[in-house]
Amino acid sequence: MNFSQLQCFVALVETGSFTEAAYSLDLTQSTVSHALAALESELGVTLLERNRKGVVALTIAGQRVIPRVRALLAQAEAIEQEAKALRGEVSGKLRLGTVHSMCPEVLASVLKRFRALYPDIEVVLFEGAMQEVSEWLGNSVIDVGFVFHSACGLESKLITTDELCVIVPPGHRFHTETAVPPGTLRDEELIMAKTGCVSQLMEMVNFESGGARPHVRYQASDSTTIVAMVREGLGITLMPRMMLPQKLEGVLALSLDPPQYVPIGLAVRSRDTASPGAQLFVQAALTWTQEQATLLREK
Repeated sequence: MNFSQLQCFVALVETGSFTEAAYSLDLTQSTVSHALAALESELGVTLLERNRKGVVALTIAGQRVIPRVRALLAQAEAIEQEAKALRGEVSGKLRLGTVHSMCPEVLASVLKRFRALYPDIEVVLFEGAMQEVSEWLGNSVIDVGFVFHSACGLESKLITTDELCVIVPPGHRFHTETAVPPGTLRDEELIMAKTGCVSQLMEMVNFESGGARPHVRYQASDSTTIVAMVREGLGITLMPRMMLPQKLEGVLALSLDPPQYVPIGLAVRSRDTASPGAQLFVQAALTWTQEQATLLREK
């Protein structure tokens, strides 16, 4: 078993095909196929199955093995980056996770700064639901990820905050309001993101003390889908303003009264084992945050 075989295995899992895996690793399909066969032969189990179209899927054995393989490769990358840092070099790969549509302007600004400071660090972006980003961190799929700060039990650094809005369809009882008291939401049915952090997000809203919280009727992964469901009158939603489409069609975005803000953070699996690239990215984001705060004070 060697790192090349493990890299081929992970690439196959992430791309779902031998063609894409070979392309991502700059290898031939034959090389990737032989690497997987050798790995499976040495381990004595089948890790991947493929159908007639060549699409691969993890077997039960593969599902058990893949988290350890990813963790091993992540640590190998961190060791290599540490060694380069000792030689005065800053290079390598950074796998960054973010929630669909969450803080796109913040992400773009921090990425621009990071690229200017560390042009030799390749950033690979993973986009998914909040729960996926949390799982990716735990399973070593990514090195660092944008999350709700202090939610889901993750260790994170606060980067920015975003206003939490109430999204309603036209004709809703709130449609003439400019702001909505949290207590008035108790009788509403909500459409929320499909994430294990929904309860934490709901707790950020100060519903009336002792009152029942709104009922979550539907859950969906994509913010565009949630907004479309609201538009059709299936319920209302709570969503950070950054996650809203630039052009709202058929829905209204209302503030809460008093305003509620969602803290956005950057999380790593462990500060002790985070790669130099991950640590540098978090530091670049924190510096950007401090600069934005200074600009706001000066206005």
